Amino acid sequence: MNSLFLYFWAVLIGGSILWYGFLVLYIGLKAGREILELMRTLTERKE
Repeated sequence: MNSLFLYFWAVLIGGSILWYGFLVLYIGLKAGREILELMRTLTERKE
């Protein structure tokens, strides 16, 4: 019973770390692309 409880929490914590890592990476990449597009648009307007 104790080892089942330990495995359950280990999987839950590991899964949450992977999920948040994925979200940080996904949102960071999308934001980076958007910032590059915004910079490109602003330089085109300036010229």
